[in-house]
Amino acid sequence: MSTSPNAKELTEQTALPAPRRSETVVMGRADFLSIILRLIGVELYKFRRRAMSKVITAIALPILILTFLVLTAFSFIYIYTPVESYLPPKCTETAIKEKQPCLDHLPTQDDLAHAAQSKSEAIQQGSTLLRLPASLAVVSQLLQSVGLIFSVIIAGTITGGEYGVGTIRLMFTRGPTRTQFLLSKVGAMLAAIGLSVVLWVITGILLGTVLNLFVGIALNFTFLTGTWIVHTILYLVALVLDLFIYAMLALCLSTLGRSSAAGVAGALLWWILEGIIGPLFVYTGTVIKGVWGDILKAVPDYFIGVNTTTLLQNQDQYVVGGQPSFLSDLHAVLVLAVYLVVFIGLACWVNQQRDIT
Repeated sequence: MSTSPNAKELTEQTALPAPRRSETVVMGRADFLSIILRLIGVELYKFRRRAMSKVITAIALPILILTFLVLTAFSFIYIYTPVESYLPPKCTETAIKEKQPCLDHLPTQDDLAHAAQSKSEAIQQGSTLLRLPASLAVVSQLLQSVGLIFSVIIAGTITGGEYGVGTIRLMFTRGPTRTQFLLSKVGAMLAAIGLSVVLWVITGILLGTVLNLFVGIALNFTFLTGTWIVHTILYLVALVLDLFIYAMLALCLSTLGRSSAAGVAGALLWWILEGIIGPLFVYTGTVIKGVWGDILKAVPDYFIGVNTTTLLQNQDQYVVGGQPSFLSDLHAVLVLAVYLVVFIGLACWVNQQRDIT
């Protein structure tokens, strides 16, 4: 009978003890949501460390500053225009049929005082965009164009870039599921866009207020009520949603195309084509008339841009005093929700089914 130990006994005898975890290492919760939140933090850290983020910031900030400097320059045109330029024209220089006020005498003190009042009103009107609430609309327009382009570039890069450099294989072996990795990118984009909108709005408002000091027009805060603040918050939420949904389009296309170029180019092309095709549908429907004409005219009502603009316009009437949209907020929210479900859901499904080996 053999007395030599078997392999199992040798393994048990020679097994090394499990290493003790350092006290400085804190293990987080391992539930689904907690893992996603930690991954969002990782993605935001990558945003901060990427050279592209620094380049975009270096481009975006001068654009914002230059815009308000240009608006200030227009105000100075009114300031340095002589008071005499605001006097009515001489009657000898005015056609009789025009029936407009004219001067048939040398300007009196009353005429000059009236001209000075007209100049002051022109300066105040010309510098309106430097002050709240109009300055908020200026920043919003910049975000809907420049900010949208930057959001699409970042969203397409953070997903397509993983395929481009091959880190997608490494990511999917780290423990979290594929869905968690993708949802973390979605959450990181939402957080980055929300923070960027808030910073842009604050910077733009402060910049406009400082430049308004050089114009010399007093600030008026009579608009600042509780109702205005509530609608302003809703306005900013709609602005974040506008940028976020195009970012999700870029994320979806970059996942489908396995490249940053597919996401960025596809999303920007979609955005441009909506602005071109929409009026064509309306014009064609107007020409055709009848049932088919009504259908064609209704097609743009389901475009992304039309519905994001609807949400902004319906809040803009309370914030700046613009005209409301002909579409309801409920219609816009439902349509945009469908787009988000399709974009994120399709990206998740493809991410799950794809063989990356």
